[in-house]
Amino acid sequence: MTQSEHENGTHEDAVQLPAELTIAQSGEFYQKFETLIEQGKNITLDAGVVTRIDTAFIQLLFQVQRTLAETSHGLQWVNTSETIRRSVELLGMSEQLNLAEAG
Repeated sequence: MTQSEHENGTHEDAVQLPAELTIAQSGEFYQKFETLIEQGKNITLDAGVVTRIDTAFIQLLFQVQRTLAETSHGLQWVNTSETIRRSVELLGMSEQLNLAEAG
């Protein structure tokens, strides 16, 4: 277990994603991600409680990943829900969003 990992499997500095990730939440998370991107490091997402995600939010995640990649950083995942895995996989974006190897 790493120093920044809790015993329950969550990551201290992970962004906790809510149950629903839709276009309605995109603006709020765009602001949050923009601030984190400016810090110049990987962004860790805890998606364990996600029960719904739409294409607009997946597009936001893809843009965040692309922006991070420009500085040799990326998205990291902890506690990914089946919903998020299935939705991203259906769009063929697991690899682009670093979900292929996430747990």
